Amino acid sequence: MLHSVSLIRPAQLTFDILARWRAALAAQDAWSSPFLTPEFAQAVGRERDDARIILARDHQGLLGIVCIHQRPGGYARPLGTPIADQQAFITETGFAADLAQVLRAAGLRILRFTALNDAQNRLAALSSQHHDSLLASLADGPEAYFAAQERRHHRHFKKMRQRARRAARDHGAAVFKLDCRDAGAFALLMRWKRAQYRRTRKCDVLAASWIEALLTSLWQSRGRVRVVLNVLELGGRPAAVEAGLLCQGTYHSWIAAYNPQMAACSPGLMLLEGILRRAGALGISRMDMGSGHEHYKKYYANRTLRLAAATVLVQDPVAQSQGLIGRCGALLMTGMPRRLANSLDFLAACHPAWPERLRGMAGRLGHAVI
Repeated sequence: MLHSVSLIRPAQLTFDILARWRAALAAQDAWSSPFLTPEFAQAVGRERDDARIILARDHQGLLGIVCIHQRPGGYARPLGTPIADQQAFITETGFAADLAQVLRAAGLRILRFTALNDAQNRLAALSSQHHDSLLASLADGPEAYFAAQERRHHRHFKKMRQRARRAARDHGAAVFKLDCRDAGAFALLMRWKRAQYRRTRKCDVLAASWIEALLTSLWQSRGRVRVVLNVLELGGRPAAVEAGLLCQGTYHSWIAAYNPQMAACSPGLMLLEGILRRAGALGISRMDMGSGHEHYKKYYANRTLRLAAATVLVQDPVAQSQGLIGRCGALLMTGMPRRLANSLDFLAACHPAWPERLRGMAGRLGHAVI
């Protein structure tokens, strides 16, 4: 039974709540993602004025936590959407209220998860469109990990050794710069990634000023949750760059791009493998490679984590009508090109203010496939 609910800004989190939040995450192995931490919520809160934390207590005094962007009309998005690759309803074991009750008490009507990590199986009935995040567990160290992966995928790793030799022959020796603090390398990653979005005709999340500011602040931070910049150079030239989010041994491969002129030697894969082989230097015991691109990630994954889309509707007429409108809208958009239809909500998440949203839509329409 629900006892109380409060809605606060991330900056208002108390020491007691921070400690209980971290303990709740530590109690669930599946909740090791940096995206679920209070530090990530606080970082987003510094860039977005609509960032809120719902703190719920049940009749036993147990705590439930929901991180959101509070939007008009009782609508909420998971905090950090669309770049937070995991979301959750974080609860202390035994928490006795459901999420719809919590949202109603907080004055909210609807919350749509896009990458729900439901470690306690609380929202299974609402979950749909499941997808897996691919993990590399290095609990026994990189040597044992690579020995096991080579046994499973011998041909792939043989090809990678051939590509490394070809890269050295064509471009020069490989040098890995881990936890790089070079501002030029960070700016290069931003340029390469935005160029990649244009080439592949995908929404440019880095066009949203708050997202680039969040990445920059987390890279400049040396706190418990921070962005680690890793660079592969071939012959003294940058070949691939990746920004990963790191927290207490879990590294989430987040934003990555490579030099298209060196694409033939797979520099992105070379960097991924290089980070894994040097995981000890960064204190990495688990890498989360995210979902998508399974055709190459599968060779490095030895675990999976099931994520889901889920919509939580409060049982009132307004919320139900919004849910109906959403379903009707999906039907109406079936006549649009798939990429364009799928990008509308994505753009709204990237750009909370209408002027930026309209510019984003104009840019999207400019290279949509019609």
